[in-house]
Amino acid sequence: MSTTRLSNALSPIPAASRGKSLKYRPVLTATQIEFILTMAKLEHPISELSFSIIRTLAPFQAKIQNNSITPAYSTAVGTTKDNLMDSLGGTESLESLDSSSPYNPSSPYNKQAYWEACYKKFTSDPIHCSLAEIEAAQEHAYINDLMTAAEIVDFEGRTNEGDSF
Repeated sequence: MSTTRLSNALSPIPAASRGKSLKYRPVLTATQIEFILTMAKLEHPISELSFSIIRTLAPFQAKIQNNSITPAYSTAVGTTKDNLMDSLGGTESLESLDSSSPYNPSSPYNKQAYWEACYKKFTSDPIHCSLAEIEAAQEHAYINDLMTAAEIVDFEGRTNEGDSF
């Protein structure tokens, strides 16, 4: 979906409501969250709107997939929330989702190799990329002149605004 399509899809929302300062809490199912993330990841080139959607919903989806968050409510009769620690199996701590990452921050070579691996993954299978992998792929594309002029302008605009690249 192009940026223009996303902009047109938002046209019924009043301009004043589209500001960054106004936040809303929708009630979405895990399937709906996955669908929204998939659509955001498939947009080419990825717009700032898609990045913000991914930044917001990807960590939330990971929590749902790892059972580290319980639904706010259920429409099923007789369901109750379990204690989070009990549902996770006791006192064991959770490891970072990125612990399997080949990236070693102390080695510039590993950083470049990681960015390249993320770029290859993003170009072949963007749906299964995490936000960190998408950002690394963008960094690799920028450094290696693999972006279009429009993508460069968008990327530089995001990095100059203090985003996490």
